[in-house]
Amino acid sequence: MAQNKKHITPENITEWLSSTGFLFPRNEVELKRFEKLYGDVDFGLTGKEIDPDKIINGTFKETRIVKMPTDINQEEIKPYRMAARNGRSLPKHILDKIKKNQSKPKDDSYKSENTNK
Repeated sequence: MAQNKKHITPENITEWLSSTGFLFPRNEVELKRFEKLYGDVDFGLTGKEIDPDKIINGTFKETRIVKMPTDINQEEIKPYRMAARNGRSLPKHILDKIKKNQSKPKDDSYKSENTNK
């Protein structure tokens, strides 16, 4: 006679999800299973990456530094620009809008971002 070797059933699915990290462990058994699976993984986190006080106070600002390559050949990227527009050039009203935004003073940039409607 065949034996049922399924350990996960509808009755204990939440327990297994908690033990494998898809839900938070709720008791010592689930925590021990989780530690057995992921105890030796080094995530490289120090615990200082996120400051909850800044999030709660609304003062958290994520800053990203994007370094652009300085040796871009404009002829190499021209086909990509055309592909983004389905092979067509920019319409006149879009060019006018770009020129208008470029001619505004720099301190006005926040307002111009919110008027893209």
